[in-house]
Amino acid sequence: MKKLKYYILLLLLGVGFEGLGQDPQFTQFYSNPLYQAPSFAGGISGYRVGMTYRDQWPKMPGLLTTINMYADMNMLKINSGFGVIALRDQMGSANYTHTYIGFLYSYNVRITRTIYLRPGLGFYYGQRNLDRDKLVFASQLYSESDLQPILPDEFVKTQYFDGSASLLLSMRNSWIGICADHLMRPNESVTDFAYRYPVKWNIFGGTKIFKAERLIGTKRQSITIAGNYRHQGQTDQVDVGLYWSYAPLVLGVWYRDLPLIKDYSRRDAISVLLGYNYKDLNIGYSYDFTISRLITSTGGAHEVSLSYKFEIERKHRFRAIPCPEF
Repeated sequence: MKKLKYYILLLLLGVGFEGLGQDPQFTQFYSNPLYQAPSFAGGISGYRVGMTYRDQWPKMPGLLTTINMYADMNMLKINSGFGVIALRDQMGSANYTHTYIGFLYSYNVRITRTIYLRPGLGFYYGQRNLDRDKLVFASQLYSESDLQPILPDEFVKTQYFDGSASLLLSMRNSWIGICADHLMRPNESVTDFAYRYPVKWNIFGGTKIFKAERLIGTKRQSITIAGNYRHQGQTDQVDVGLYWSYAPLVLGVWYRDLPLIKDYSRRDAISVLLGYNYKDLNIGYSYDFTISRLITSTGGAHEVSLSYKFEIERKHRFRAIPCPEF
């Protein structure tokens, strides 16, 4: 019976009913800066490339994996940042896939010597597809089942265009931002049932506190407190956590729930992170411990990230956004 429930869940994920249409998420938000908000495009002093692989709920039948790759650059002469992002999300045993590419732009507005405002825009082209031949129904699993598959006339490959907009305020050791995604609300259903994605709102921010070192001018050790709130359709989620950095190591812990937002709890996960910085190379690994009712069924979630920055020596130094690398 438990196996039957899993297959029904995966079928619903594949067909794409309205209540289940949500974007993939990452535990390491800032290892995926262009996915977090277009304002992060070019938020470094040179060039940057990176990728993240996430394997969610490995104990469940079928795949729930996401791969995200990006590259961005800073053009200081025109106060602008440019970026490109590519994402592929695969869900369920029916090979339900979501693939898109995006182009992002941000503009850096100097307010004071240490405060900057970065508006950003993102433009995307995406596809969704489902392999009908891989769908499994109850009537195929149990000969005594009276459940009959009810399917649309055909499954189609859906193509769409979309957009996002964001605003990021960057200070000396703090940042706060807001992003609105799916502004065009495209129809992304792979069936003849029209479904328009709800706008996703994301509010995030944090602050970094440096610990005084014996050697003057050194800042090897720091603690960063950060938060991330997401709203999409009827779904809300809050992530709160902190990072402890002692170069070149980074340790982090996150709690995912709805504290102070709803009159009930949606406990989801506690995440731990281990990162390593070697010059301009960043490597991160995180694991989500499921604490919801699915605690014994999912196997948590694994996430691995990799990024590299190509620094450029310039006459005028660019003040990078002070958020963590992971």
